[in-house]
Amino acid sequence: MRSVLVAVLAAALLTPAAAAAQSSPFAPLPQAPPPAPETVAAVPGSGQDGISGLQQALIIFAGAVFVLGIGFAIARDARRNAPAEPRPGSGQSAGAGGAGAGVGERKKPDPRAAQKQKAAAKRARQARKKNRPVRK
Repeated sequence: MRSVLVAVLAAALLTPAAAAAQSSPFAPLPQAPPPAPETVAAVPGSGQDGISGLQQALIIFAGAVFVLGIGFAIARDARRNAPAEPRPGSGQSAGAGGAGAGVGERKKPDPRAAQKQKAAAKRARQARKKNRPVRK
């Protein structure tokens, strides 16, 4: 028990000494050692300059086929999972090519609905004005 206490006390006394031995934090940094020159030895007679033009063309072709295959799979899956009937409120009729089934057609706005919306906005604006904090 006494030896553990002595070891802890010695460790506690030695740690501040190591911290005090540090130099000033405002002193300049020491210079880095110069980098060692790297020598690259060429293997004589290897004859390999990378990949040939034909190999590059095949890699590009394989990448294009891969990307097109992924696109085809995504499009096919989207067509399979698309709903057969249009969603309610989309403005499209169930029959294809029927009257009023044009893509991008918009219904004319109802003037009464516009008046209701305008009145609701006015009421909300008045309520916000009423609930504003008083500035002093």
